[in-house]
Amino acid sequence: MLLAATLLSASCIREEALNAECDVLSADAAWLVENSLLNGDVKIKNNEIIFIVKKEADLANMPEPEITFELTPGARIEKDSTKRNKDGIYQYYTTFSEDGNWNKQYIAKFIKLPPLDEDHVFSFEHFELNSNNKYSIWYEINNNGIRSDLWASGNAGFMFTGKGKTPDDFPTATDVNGKRGNCIKLTTRDTGSFGKMAGMPIAAGNIFIGEFLSENAMKKPLEATRFGMNIAPKKPAYLTGHYKYTPGEVFTDKKKNTVEGRRDTCAIYSVLYEVYPDNFVSLDGSNVTSSERIVLIAEIENPGEPREWTEFTIPFKSMNGKEFDPARLANNGYAIAVVASSSKDGAFFEGAVGSTLHVDELSIIWE
Repeated sequence: MLLAATLLSASCIREEALNAECDVLSADAAWLVENSLLNGDVKIKNNEIIFIVKKEADLANMPEPEITFELTPGARIEKDSTKRNKDGIYQYYTTFSEDGNWNKQYIAKFIKLPPLDEDHVFSFEHFELNSNNKYSIWYEINNNGIRSDLWASGNAGFMFTGKGKTPDDFPTATDVNGKRGNCIKLTTRDTGSFGKMAGMPIAAGNIFIGEFLSENAMKKPLEATRFGMNIAPKKPAYLTGHYKYTPGEVFTDKKKNTVEGRRDTCAIYSVLYEVYPDNFVSLDGSNVTSSERIVLIAEIENPGEPREWTEFTIPFKSMNGKEFDPARLANNGYAIAVVASSSKDGAFFEGAVGSTLHVDELSIIWE
């Protein structure tokens, strides 16, 4: 009996499995904050941790910042090396999982975010796969050959559904049949049983200037999308580009109930809004077109359903009775976002599965 009791006790007591994840969840460089040199939020994308410093910072002579990291439970991080040039400081790290079976390389960048070239066109020719080789990520190259990671999408959130087997399965993907070269293809997808259980039955395809916080995707989906960056060189006058759109057949609400008589529509717009560089607060899915901080907005109000490439030119209009202030611009006081979605109300999980928006050759004409 004693032996049986001992064996039973041993079988019921098991050590909790060690964590196999080794991700950087957040990062902070107190020295930058204390010296008011940080411009905007710290951005964590794939294997990159991006600290954007203000334009007056002397990167060549700036002391190497010390970073405080928040990692997945049990993980640890080691600094491998540091490189420095006139354009930035680059720190290389490796994280290790608690179970010791996994590691991941990160690069922490301390860089200045160059304003957009006035003749820049968002042609969506530059993209790469994320660290898991699941979905695509887009970036821009300016006239000086400098890369800017401006674009974000909700693809990282769609990964939770398990339905993204290839990059083309995701709501935001590349299409080689653009107006010129490649274009962005945005498709409203069914999120399956996982999405239905989570109260998120669809995922609209979207692309926007800003960042997507995948850790908020399930609990606070509207806050997961952070729109806008300090990249406006002047006052924007027009948003231009090309698009085509085919809505899905059946429009459903956030409970996946069919809404008779309602037809899906897409969204393409740009907003310029006020920020404080020392306390940068992005607009999110709850207020990106309604915030009192919006100064100018350009939006296709009636996009229709053009099946062939259609060109548009939309003027920026004043909002909230505000006027553009050049002095505020010079002090990094404005952020600008460009946004496109295959379902206008996709942020609230309303739309039609299969709605497809193609977008290409976007640009902003500046005054």
